[in-house]
Amino acid sequence: MNKWMRRLGIALAVFVLGVAQSFPVFAEPAESYVIDKEGYKIPTPLGYSVERVLIGDYHYGMLKNPEDLFIDAADRLYIADTDNNRVVVMDKLGQILRVFGTEEDGLELMSPRGVFVERDGDVYIADSGNSRIVHLTPEGELVEEFVAPESELIDPDFPFAPVKFVIDPGGNLYVQSGNDYHGLLVIDGTNGFQGYLAPNKLKFNLRDWILRELATREQREALGKKVPPNHRNVTIDPEEGRLYTVIENTDSDELKQFNFVGINTYPAARYGEYSGKNGIFTSANLVDVAVDRSGILSVVDSNQRKVYQYDQEGNNLLVFGGSGSQTGFFQEPVSIAVDSEGLLYVLDRGRGEIQVFRTNHFASLVHEGSRLFHEGRYEEAMSPWQEVLAIHSNYNLAHRGVGKALFKQGKWQEAMKHFRLGEDKANYSKAFQEYRHMLMRQQFGWLVLASGLLLAGLYMAVIRLGRYARKVEFAPSSVPAWDHAVMVLFSPSEAFSRIQSRPRWSPAILLILMLVAARFFEIYFTGFHYAGTRPEFANLWLETSKIIVPLLAWMVSGWAITSIMDGESKLKQIAVASAYAMIPMIVGTVLTTLLTSILSLDEKAIYEGLRVCIWIWTGWLFLIQFREMNDYSVGQTIRVMLVTLFAMLALLVAATLFYVLMNHIFKFAKELFLELYIRSQ
Repeated sequence: MNKWMRRLGIALAVFVLGVAQSFPVFAEPAESYVIDKEGYKIPTPLGYSVERVLIGDYHYGMLKNPEDLFIDAADRLYIADTDNNRVVVMDKLGQILRVFGTEEDGLELMSPRGVFVERDGDVYIADSGNSRIVHLTPEGELVEEFVAPESELIDPDFPFAPVKFVIDPGGNLYVQSGNDYHGLLVIDGTNGFQGYLAPNKLKFNLRDWILRELATREQREALGKKVPPNHRNVTIDPEEGRLYTVIENTDSDELKQFNFVGINTYPAARYGEYSGKNGIFTSANLVDVAVDRSGILSVVDSNQRKVYQYDQEGNNLLVFGGSGSQTGFFQEPVSIAVDSEGLLYVLDRGRGEIQVFRTNHFASLVHEGSRLFHEGRYEEAMSPWQEVLAIHSNYNLAHRGVGKALFKQGKWQEAMKHFRLGEDKANYSKAFQEYRHMLMRQQFGWLVLASGLLLAGLYMAVIRLGRYARKVEFAPSSVPAWDHAVMVLFSPSEAFSRIQSRPRWSPAILLILMLVAARFFEIYFTGFHYAGTRPEFANLWLETSKIIVPLLAWMVSGWAITSIMDGESKLKQIAVASAYAMIPMIVGTVLTTLLTSILSLDEKAIYEGLRVCIWIWTGWLFLIQFREMNDYSVGQTIRVMLVTLFAMLALLVAATLFYVLMNHIFKFAKELFLELYIRSQ
């Protein structure tokens, strides 16, 4: 019986394995997308495909933790094979041509981490383990060594440890030495120190400042010295001679372009991708940058395992790659280079290989459109951009390119449409300004008449409301809520006195709801070029809480502080009066929102000025409210309001901390329950 059961089990296992092998195994598909200015990912067709993979050969051995890759003018690859203490030279198909650092050449390289090749074929190697840069002929003969330059200006806390460098046409070396944060060391052809270039600045951090101010001397010493981030890598544009660097340990301005006086000319922004999953936050870590003949930057990120492409204005063109074991994905990418054909070579230290990527049709169109666009040939760029939109209608940069061409042709309305789709507020405003000017010329008479009637109507409305406020001040009507609303605008002292004597919840709740509605109106009807929140991404619950929570905190804090400081108002009185004090904010939000439909960004000062006036008016009403309802002097009222504001902020911070704590407790309880449940099974 056991014998038959064993045979049956073997037959069943063979059958299951056969069935399992009959199904294909699907690898995770490669993805490509762009990151817009708001940080949202927009999927695109795949921009690059793997052409081939270069891994060395069995005669010379495999690469071992390589650190750097350089492609010379003849499309030869130079790889700093760090843990093998050598530099490998291969052709673009992966055939090894020669090796520097063998026993025969006597160079005795130790952990080389950078390599650079001049146009004449001379090779420079950052021999990091030996604290030098060696200069070799194309045949591998030693020409000279660059060692630690002598200068009192060099910080002795950072010994010379070259890791990455480039050489300009004048023979000057720009060296990143270890973790030296002072900038790139500039060394001339005679090993003389010429100074530091492009030092990064330490950004102000409120949290760190508070910690250091409150900490003791021992605690400050334990925290250590805060220093600026250092350059991780440096590249030079072979056509223009500009320096590009990538910065590590920072959350903005990770990519920079320097002129030769050390000024960053690249747009200040956040580059790379920042992601979070299951409570784990992963930042970008840009480790290398390559620039092609069109000025397109390709940047590799070792944390996200991705490649980003940017144009000269900092616009993201494409993103591809990711973490994985199949081709098209990376384990630990550390360097990137581009050859004369535009092929991208990505060096993966974890795999010890180089993946070669070729552009697909979509990426080729994007690159062509971007090149023509930044050369100012907008109408020529329109054709590739239209082809891009035919493939992918949501590609923002293509809409901007088409909009620019239409703007040059004087088609303002069509240009506005494409600028809106391309999220280009500045150019949308310019097209809008031209379109508005055209309408004013065509419909000048009607526009003057409509404007006159509107202004006359507003003037009459203000006059009538003022008369009504003076009337009900002496003879109240049968609708006290309406009386109070009008009087708050024209006779606030009397209005708050009456509200204090007869506070009612229903009009206060209605006014708060109107304030929320005004915010919704602002989100959905503000002109595109003035919009701060995109309607499609607006979280209405969050927007509501951003209004109601601070207002409630102000009411509670005001009641608490006035109770302590000999005030006379009660919580209900403060709450109702505060709601009435928000009337200028309600009316002003609606009016300024409508105003964005006729103003361009050049008239933004008018818009901002009106908003400032609304805030001042609202603040003035709160001051009158506190003074009248508590019988304070002006000076005492100001002090109470400042203390109330501080208390409100403290209350909001405490509520936030409580929420975070409860959230952690809930997550802990959930994980504990799941653990106990699994163990009980």
